[in-house]
Amino acid sequence: PRGAAQPTPSLNHPLRGDLMKRSILAAALCAAAALTSGAAAALDNTVAPEVRSLSLIPQTVMIFGNSYTYYNCGLFDYIWGFSGASKDSKLLAEISTAAGAGLDVHGVGRFLKPAPGGSIDHLFKPVDGRVFDAVILQANSLEPIDPKLSAGFREHAQKQIAAIRGFGAEPLLMVTWARKGRPEMTRALADTTITEANKNHVMAVPVGLAFAESQRLHPEIELIMPDNSHPTAAGSYLASAVIWSSLKHESLEGNTFLGGCEKPLSPETAAKLQKTAWEVVHTFFGW
Repeated sequence: PRGAAQPTPSLNHPLRGDLMKRSILAAALCAAAALTSGAAAALDNTVAPEVRSLSLIPQTVMIFGNSYTYYNCGLFDYIWGFSGASKDSKLLAEISTAAGAGLDVHGVGRFLKPAPGGSIDHLFKPVDGRVFDAVILQANSLEPIDPKLSAGFREHAQKQIAAIRGFGAEPLLMVTWARKGRPEMTRALADTTITEANKNHVMAVPVGLAFAESQRLHPEIELIMPDNSHPTAAGSYLASAVIWSSLKHESLEGNTFLGGCEKPLSPETAAKLQKTAWEVVHTFFGW
């Protein structure tokens, strides 16, 4: 929660010396805590998110994307796994994807419009007139920053976000990750996507920033396939953990799900990714 700004004490205040000592001590303790916890102090974005939470904690989510979303049996498979291994938190997930898809490809109404007797699946019956609480848009990996594609990204982000709101769901934009060997893409993708999210008053999901932070903290964990683009099982796990933490306002640390699709991670790797996801999310949103 963001509190009100506190007044700065006068330089001539009799408690100035004590306050300065306390301030210095507090700063030192915060810095030490950040180093100890591995807090994501090095997030590579210069544009801050303006929308930092949803109006409700979602119970259902739809992800529209492409191969970044459907690799390794899909991000929804990981989210279902996290949900199944959690006693208290549940999140039902679905995906709609097409290879190489940009935001213009998806007909969101086919999945978000309540149908007679239910919706696309008996698990997703409308609640308060909506099929999904939250809907995440994952663009083509170059769409936000490619000069030939960026205008279309902005145009279709605005259209899809408006359509999603029309069906009563809360839209979000996913920040995707840099190609392997091109770290400069991290900031470009993040800043461009966050700018568009701010323009449309929606949350940005900092997946790409979590990839960069994990690579900084845990270079031994390979997140990207040899094609230098698509996620490994660890990459899909991390992306899903960032989505979970962003939507549910909680860390997955301690969750026992290691991944499905015959690609489970080691408990040690899963724990590192869970921790990184949470550190990035709560740092990014300023929670």
